[in-house]
Amino acid sequence: MSVEHRWLLDETPWPEQAALVYGEMVELTTPHPPIPELGRLGPEIVGSRGVIVACVIEQDERVGRVGSLYAVETEDGSPWRLPPEFLVSRGGLHPGMPPRYRSDLPEGTRVRIRLEPDTPGATTEAVGEVAGIWWETSLEPPKGYIVRVGEYSHCVTPEQTEVV
Repeated sequence: MSVEHRWLLDETPWPEQAALVYGEMVELTTPHPPIPELGRLGPEIVGSRGVIVACVIEQDERVGRVGSLYAVETEDGSPWRLPPEFLVSRGGLHPGMPPRYRSDLPEGTRVRIRLEPDTPGATTEAVGEVAGIWWETSLEPPKGYIVRVGEYSHCVTPEQTEVV
């Protein structure tokens, strides 16, 4: 059964205790005064601008508290996962943010994938489990699925995916 290329809207509520929101534009910084347990960002990173693309509430073992961790995509496409102490709001939402998406295939769904090896005309198939959505940038819809096959993860398009 081939998988149809569709992405569902993620209607999971944003964490209530989060101070920053989805799509908020931020600047990366090092806390002042410093918090030794959290470390610091290098001078080449401080001042980078980005956008909030996700938030989870987790136990931070370094400082012994439960708090927000934000997924941030910077202007150069780099992904970061940072607590709020490292983020300064730039006071607005990114105008081009797409809605939040989730996969039409839940994590753990067994799928057969078709991969294109280096040999022209050859095809390799493998069976694995969906591990998430594959994004090239959070500012565009997803490209496909992340499928875990043994110890390896593969990024595959929906056209390369078949539910087993």
